Amino acid sequence: MTDSVLIVGSGMAGLHAAKACADAGARAIVVERGPVVGGRLAATLFDPAGIGERSEGMRTPLMEMLENNENIEIITLAGLERLEGRPGHFSVAIRERQRFVTDDCTRCKNCHTVCPVVRPNEYDAGLTFRKAIYTPMSDTMPPAWVIDIESCLNTPPNYLPCQQCVEVCDDHAIFFNLPLETVHERQVGAVILAPGFRTEDPARFADVGYGAHPDVVSSAEMQRLLESPGPTGGFASKPSDEAYPESVLLVLDNPSHFALYIVASQVRQLLAQDVEIVAVLILASPGEEQEKMRELASESGIEVHWGALFKVDPGEENVLEVSYEDLSAHRFVRASYDMVVMCNDVEPPEGLAELAAVAGVDLDPGGYILAGDGNAVETSRPGVFVAGCASGPKNIRDSLSAAQLAATSATALIDPRLLQPEGTEAPAEASAAKPTGMPPDDMRQQIEQLLYALIDR
Repeated sequence: MTDSVLIVGSGMAGLHAAKACADAGARAIVVERGPVVGGRLAATLFDPAGIGERSEGMRTPLMEMLENNENIEIITLAGLERLEGRPGHFSVAIRERQRFVTDDCTRCKNCHTVCPVVRPNEYDAGLTFRKAIYTPMSDTMPPAWVIDIESCLNTPPNYLPCQQCVEVCDDHAIFFNLPLETVHERQVGAVILAPGFRTEDPARFADVGYGAHPDVVSSAEMQRLLESPGPTGGFASKPSDEAYPESVLLVLDNPSHFALYIVASQVRQLLAQDVEIVAVLILASPGEEQEKMRELASESGIEVHWGALFKVDPGEENVLEVSYEDLSAHRFVRASYDMVVMCNDVEPPEGLAELAAVAGVDLDPGGYILAGDGNAVETSRPGVFVAGCASGPKNIRDSLSAAQLAATSATALIDPRLLQPEGTEAPAEASAAKPTGMPPDDMRQQIEQLLYALIDR
């Protein structure tokens, strides 16, 4: 029986599971489809890459743990190719794509200066730009830069019209003649799937104004603005002129648990920034309880509306004109705001269906990995567990709880003496399927929390 656990995904849940497995004496093999580990967690800790330099003074316990723990193996730019066998005796194949930059890279940034290709930086929610050769953040694991070969002018191994990065690399760390892919064979006792989530494409708001003006942003873009490592240092500013907004409208069309959690968090941060007017438009019909809460918010000078959004149009003096029907007041409204935030929900991560097929696990109707009724981390295949948002949207606490439980379950397959510790329970909000609707009481509680966030200045 092998002493290894394969963990697919290196976000918060994946890394927490890896550390828990390693601490229990197992060997954790972390497979990450991106060029660096950390996911959204890493993006909130470090400034956009291509600007910041790697500094030992910026080392974090997370990075030190990854570098110094001999029980953790990391394979980036990789995916699960094959999973065969039974619990305790799985054979896996991992396909790793080439990064074209070796470990000799010292992050000198000479290549960044000369690279002619510019692309939106996905680690900054597309608010900034990067080159085809880049590093997502100022401190990464692995530390070497990477070439986005899909954006690069070169098509290895035969078509190499651009050699500018190679010519300026004093470290001699860039090679376009390396094997394009490598397949790793491993034997593992258990598998934990933790590929995370992604936000919905904000282009679906195009018919009401997203994309027509730079100050109409998605909630993911606003979230990145409000994060201190983001392009504005943690302050909301108008992309059109970098001025601080005096009024912001957040439009929420799907008041799910996760969306309301994000909106409440952004409301608090905007109020802390002293934004004069923070308003929320919930695209739904208000019930009796919601109407009472709206009146409570109004008494405190807060704008909360239930209605139907018609259009966001550019107005004079660089403001946005918002047209909507206020179902609470039974009237049509046209109001001006400096910024409008389209709150997009989360959805299963890219490639989850393919990963589930390879791993041999079932998906729920929402496209997430189907978790067991009695154990929120068990999947339809014995020995394969799920953690984090791969089984549905969760908050940080529940993601970490699921990761710990998955690690405990996985290591117990390797060594039966590693039983689930007393008090370790399935996360309260973990569920077998993404809810398709929200019970009225839950809706009332979530919106009430949102209003309290607005009122609590």
